[in-house]
Amino acid sequence: MPEDFSIEVRNRREDIAPAIEAAQAWLADRQAPPNIAYFADLAIEEILTNCIQYGYDGNLEHMILITMTIADQVLTMQIVDDGRAFDPMAAPPPDLSINLADRREGGLGIYLLRKLSDAMTYERDNGTNRITLLKMLA
Repeated sequence: MPEDFSIEVRNRREDIAPAIEAAQAWLADRQAPPNIAYFADLAIEEILTNCIQYGYDGNLEHMILITMTIADQVLTMQIVDDGRAFDPMAAPPPDLSINLADRREGGLGIYLLRKLSDAMTYERDNGTNRITLLKMLA
């Protein structure tokens, strides 16, 4: 059973669900708690959707790399893409005081990831975005 999880995902929305399924299977093999599976699902869905929707111009194919490791009771996820620079740490938090029907669409996923992760960092390196998330298993 491999210790690390790694998958390359094309920048197409229909490729997100199979990536989530593969990540969920890897986590299940390691008996990760349900909250960790939920966290990984949310992270992959949110970050890849944002990357695909806002990160690229045109119809060229790009690959997005997702890696996960579990060590010392910590899940480490990293998502790397070659899209437009986007620092989720710099995104303003949504105004939760606004009535739900009056809110602008978007912004809650990144907010939730920032709240649910034990650490979240962003780095722009050689034309790539690198988002790293840490989540304690216990």
